[in-house]
Amino acid sequence: MGITIEKRKLQRGRVALYLCFCFKKRRWRESLHLVLESPDTPELRRLNREKMQLAQALRSKRELEYIGFYHDLFVSTECDTADVYAVLRDYVESYRGRDTNTVKAMYSHLLHYGRGQSFLPPRLTKAFCRGFYEYLCERLKGNTPANYFKKFKQGLDYGVEQRRLPENPASGIRCVHHNEITKNILTVEEIAVLAQTPCHHPEVKRAFLFACYTGLRWCDIKILTGASIDRARQMLHLTQHKVQGRSSKAVLHLALHPSAVRLLQVRSYEVCERVFDLPSYSYAARVLPHWLQAAGIGKHITFHCARHSFVTNLLTYGASIKTASELAGHSTVRHTEKYVHVVDELKRKAVDSLPGIEPDWD
Repeated sequence: MGITIEKRKLQRGRVALYLCFCFKKRRWRESLHLVLESPDTPELRRLNREKMQLAQALRSKRELEYIGFYHDLFVSTECDTADVYAVLRDYVESYRGRDTNTVKAMYSHLLHYGRGQSFLPPRLTKAFCRGFYEYLCERLKGNTPANYFKKFKQGLDYGVEQRRLPENPASGIRCVHHNEITKNILTVEEIAVLAQTPCHHPEVKRAFLFACYTGLRWCDIKILTGASIDRARQMLHLTQHKVQGRSSKAVLHLALHPSAVRLLQVRSYEVCERVFDLPSYSYAARVLPHWLQAAGIGKHITFHCARHSFVTNLLTYGASIKTASELAGHSTVRHTEKYVHVVDELKRKAVDSLPGIEPDWD
């Protein structure tokens, strides 16, 4: 094995420094985040010499770490020699996000994929990571493999930050995200049909229709209180529970559609009371299919599909991407762009639905 310092020319005579690794017929580079300036003055030449000395020291340190990993020795460096599974287990235990179940499921699949056998970082290759992603794709559907692999990469980043892993070989592996919105939206006409169809749980019906006209998630509608409703101005002000503390667009200010206002007026409530008297999410999920079947709508619709329908219908009826993004409370327009192709498909279907003609040219 060998670790050398590699130079890469930049603009204006500057040079970036990298560590070039060669280990078990595998090669990769790692940026040192050191840049040599164009040696135009004695001061810059002195600074460049100090940077090269620092680069040499880092090279020697990394070489000691890898030799220790290779021979299963406890080398006196800051990099821990704990096995990769132990690092990721600590990541799972220290994770404080709302999607802890996703992180735990990722770790469970990783143990099954690697058969739970401890191994040191030199065996954590890009091939191992790519194989784990392929393993997830074979066993899981939709965007679940990509979501699990994203948590896997975050776990490796955690190990690098903790100086227990020398690198994250999964960082360059791209995952395929499937757009599953197309089949899971309701048109304005279908929402109107649902509004006229009886449902054996009226509060679920009212909340779902309200979500179709506001784009609110289940978690926000479930805890929505009268304090968030400005009745005089017909506005809604709330902090989105899912992205609270993680997005600058977490606070949502939404003008209420007249249909949404009428849905709020069905049941009286005080400022401190919840607007909707809803059952558990699992129960509401069982109510929706029966209601849709009674309305003659043969689509697989979940409560979150009301949010997809809200954004799609906004774009269909002429709202700009920026406006739709703000009304939905998306952190960036990038999240809204995935709905554009849905609108294009709906327009194509509308055109194709026109009756054809067979002109006679004789």
